Amino acid sequence: MPVDLRLMRYVIAVAEEGSFEAAAERLHMTQPPLSRQIRDLERELSVNLFHRRPTRLTEAGRVFVEAARRVLTEAEQAVEHTRKAAGVDHGAVRIGYTVTAAFDEMPKLFAAMRARHPGIRMEARESWDAELTTAAGDGELDVLLGRHLQVPATFLTTVLRREDFVVVVGAGHRLAGRARVRLRDLRGETLRFFPRRFAPLYHDEVLEALRSTGEDFDVWENPLPGLRNLGVSLNDSGFMLLPESLVRQLPGGIAYLPIVDELPSIELRLSWERNPSPAATALVRTARRLARREGWSQE
Repeated sequence: MPVDLRLMRYVIAVAEEGSFEAAAERLHMTQPPLSRQIRDLERELSVNLFHRRPTRLTEAGRVFVEAARRVLTEAEQAVEHTRKAAGVDHGAVRIGYTVTAAFDEMPKLFAAMRARHPGIRMEARESWDAELTTAAGDGELDVLLGRHLQVPATFLTTVLRREDFVVVVGAGHRLAGRARVRLRDLRGETLRFFPRRFAPLYHDEVLEALRSTGEDFDVWENPLPGLRNLGVSLNDSGFMLLPESLVRQLPGGIAYLPIVDELPSIELRLSWERNPSPAATALVRTARRLARREGWSQE
């Protein structure tokens, strides 16, 4: 009977992780459907692949995993050879990414492209939104990656990630010890933000998200923007809003607070020219695959 490659990956993950729970986490899924699909596979094969409690391979399971690894390796090689024959793994793609994508998503995308398409050269440019928009309009970039980034009308766009905002304050702030915060708790505080000219659409989207809750704040445009300078710009007063994924990049002396209010989510978007090159097409497909693997997107 034919066995889906996806199921082979599932069995290998359980074997390598030593438990269904850890394998489910690695595969970015919940444990019950993983257990159910492997149990269904065992019924179809009429063998037990795993001993339960503790989870370990049976002899039949060891044979299956060894064979599955060979099949997956051959399948990957077939895909790579096909791409090379079609010229997909050649050329260059010019991608511009914003400051907020520089810490997590862009490094992962770069690594995924290098692993999947080693023959494609990535020419990456990090900059503020307005500069990237101009560069794309002038034909200097093939792909854009950013949050609420204004793109040329000739570009197509997909959402790779949706996440919540968090409030960021200095360690000495009166609310720094809270587990979470309501925006009304920040009344009278100043929103510290980068100058609007750097990223007009992102700037406006953040302010509109705040206003959607009925709250309104004075805005101070930071002359020294960037995560590395948060300690200076926040000090013991004022606050910022950041995507939740950026909290791991915060410098010392900074606290973040989940928000109780229902705010619109913030979106990470990938945009590309309507008639992309094979290299740009490969990047778009890799980005979508990465988003599914990382659990950013359910597409």
